[in-house]
Amino acid sequence: MKKGHIFFIMGISWAGKGTLIEWLKQQEDIELEFLKSYVTRPIREWEIPWNIYNFISLEEFKKWIENDEFLEYELNHWLHYYWTKYSDLVENWIDKWKNVLKEIEVKWLRNIFENNHQLKDNITSIFLDISEETLIERINKRWAYMSEEELENRKKSLKLEKKESVLICDYIIDTTHNSKEETLNKVLEIIKSKIK
Repeated sequence: MKKGHIFFIMGISWAGKGTLIEWLKQQEDIELEFLKSYVTRPIREWEIPWNIYNFISLEEFKKWIENDEFLEYELNHWLHYYWTKYSDLVENWIDKWKNVLKEIEVKWLRNIFENNHQLKDNITSIFLDISEETLIERINKRWAYMSEEELENRKKSLKLEKKESVLICDYIIDTTHNSKEETLNKVLEIIKSKIK
């Protein structure tokens, strides 16, 4: 039986992870299962429920924590929880040996390696990076207002994620000056090299 592969997409907020994943879904020459993240934050006006994220309440999240149902979870920017259900990965990869793609936080990659040794040799991690200047520029284009506290939290996250990505990620793609097409093509090249 052919063994599948797990691709973790990580990166700075506003580096284009959501756009990249939507484009990858449209590629007909690769077979990928896309695992959704669960989030406790409010849905944004341009988002479609259950498309990229599963939006649930903080109360539901706490119940799942008690039942130890997560591969990883994170309080993102010190505001809202994002996480991956372990059962989603089991059903789509471990049980079926499919090629799976999932967006996660870079700090949780090390935890996944340490606690799920059976997965380690079948994981490729891709980190999308941007400069702090580009982060602020993209936020200003899409948000009419962001509090100074949240902006500082995002800058702090950016610095921490950059540092961790250099230590643990297989590939780092700086999207600061890349077009969306250039970033997509680089990621496609990586994916195709792993699932020949």
